[in-house]
Amino acid sequence: MIISLDWRKIILITLATLLIISITTTHKDLLKMIYPIYYENLVFETAAEDNIDPYLLLSIIYVESKFNPEAVSDQGARGLMQIMPQTGDWVANNLGYQNFEISDLYDPEINIKCGGWYLARLKEEFDNRLPVVLAAYNGGQGNVGQWLENERWDGKHETLDSIPFAETRGYVEKVMKIYQRYQYIYKE
Repeated sequence: MIISLDWRKIILITLATLLIISITTTHKDLLKMIYPIYYENLVFETAAEDNIDPYLLLSIIYVESKFNPEAVSDQGARGLMQIMPQTGDWVANNLGYQNFEISDLYDPEINIKCGGWYLARLKEEFDNRLPVVLAAYNGGQGNVGQWLENERWDGKHETLDSIPFAETRGYVEKVMKIYQRYQYIYKE
């Protein structure tokens, strides 16, 4: 197969550009492009208020919505942290939001504040056991409570395959991996 001269130039320019980028960019700089931080002030402020690692919040947002504030799941979860309307209404009431409407979950500030508050409650309820907290965030705290009570799952990372919901198993694993990456990239 003969490549035309124009394509050869394009390929050479592309390779030269990639070489320059790889020489001038660190490994962590490249990872920051893949795992960015958006809504930094809001995330760090919420994390501080709720005593949560901001990189955990970022990891949940990354997995849930890839930082798209307009995201909607097939089940109806909304916004950056993919909060279900019923959960959003309950959390907003606890946070004292006046005249809360489900569409408010598309507002990054309200969504992150609600998601952070809810995550903090789950941490309290489940003794800060991260796999359990993440499973409850995704699969519902009632379901997780039953799994633990009925000894269907012991709450440990090593036994994630015991979680009855495949989606929740995958979710916990994915968030924990992304969380490790955010900590590696951004924590000094």
